[in-house]
Amino acid sequence: MELVIVGSVAYDDLVTDVGEAEGALGGSATYAGLSAAFHSRLRDPNMGGPVPVGLVGVVGDDFRVGDWEMLESRGLDLSGIERAEGSTFRWRGRYHGSMDEAETLETQLNVFGEFEPKIPAGWTSPEVLFCGNIHPAIQAAVLDSCSGAKFTALDSMNLWIMTEPTALSDVMRRVDMAILNDQEVRLIADDANLIRAAESIRSGDALVEPEGWDPADGHPGNGPDYLVVKKGENGVIAFTPQGMVALPAMPTSRVVDPTGCGDTFAGALLSMVAASGNVRPGIEEIREAIINAVVTASFTLGEFGTAGIMNLDRADYAARRDSYRRIAGV
Repeated sequence: MELVIVGSVAYDDLVTDVGEAEGALGGSATYAGLSAAFHSRLRDPNMGGPVPVGLVGVVGDDFRVGDWEMLESRGLDLSGIERAEGSTFRWRGRYHGSMDEAETLETQLNVFGEFEPKIPAGWTSPEVLFCGNIHPAIQAAVLDSCSGAKFTALDSMNLWIMTEPTALSDVMRRVDMAILNDQEVRLIADDANLIRAAESIRSGDALVEPEGWDPADGHPGNGPDYLVVKKGENGVIAFTPQGMVALPAMPTSRVVDPTGCGDTFAGALLSMVAASGNVRPGIEEIREAIINAVVTASFTLGEFGTAGIMNLDRADYAARRDSYRRIAGV
C-alpha cells in the first residue's frame, strides 16, 4: 500500500446558512481518502498508474451498503475498516456567517469511542502514512504499527493541543509533516506571530518536553521538518527544509459546507507526495502538491458533505486548476 490513511468514518448532520443535510457521509478518513483516490486515478500510467490508497477506521452496523460500495468504486481499499456492533460515529454541527468555524451541537462517538486501529499485514511499510485528527496516543500506536513508513504526516485539533500537549508533542517529534491551521499553530507555540510560531514548532522549542526528560540529556528533539499551515480564505503557508511556500486560497462565491475541507486538502497533498516517490519532497514538489490540494478542497466547500468530491469530474477539476494557476501566478 502506497498511501495509508487512518481516521474517522462518520455520518454528519449539518446546518449552514445555505441549507441542511442529515446523515451526510463524512469523517476525516473518508474526506482524505476520496480526495487521495481522485488524484490517484489522475496519475499517468507511464508514471506507474494509480497510487493504492487504503483506509483504516471503524464503522457500525448501521453503515449504509451504498456508501461502502461507493468508497470501493472510487478505488479505495477498505481492508482496514473494521465493522463493529453499534452505531457509526455521528457529528452534528452548524456554520453561520463567515463559516470559518463550526459550532458543535452534538457528538456521538459510538463505535469510534473504542477505536483501536488494526493495520492490515501488508500495509505496515507504506510510502506515506497519514494519521488523521484522532487522539495522539492512537496516532503513536499507528506510527508504531507502521514503523516502515517512508513519509509520515498528522493532523490535530485544539482539543488535543489543550488536553494532551505531551502526547501530541511526542508524536509531532516522530512525523515528517504536520498539517495544521493557523490557530492551532499559534496555540501550540503560544505565540501570535505565525511565522515565529511555526518555526518554533519545527525546531521543537514550542513542543512540550517528554515525560521523564532530563535537561542534562540535551535538546528533547525537533518537530516535523515539514509544517503546512492552512489559513482558510487567506491561503496556505508551508515550511520546508528548503524554504517557505505561500499560496492563496481558491476564490469562490459558493460556500456551502466547510466540513472536511482540511481533510480533503491533506488527502490531495499526500497523494501527490506518495506519487512522487520522494521521501524528502523538494520545495517545488510541495508547491505543486499544495496547488492541487487547494483546488480539490474548493470542491468540497461547494457542496454538503463529501458530495463535492465524490463525483468530481476530471475536466471540471482541470479547468478550475488552470484558473487557480492564473490567479496565483504559478
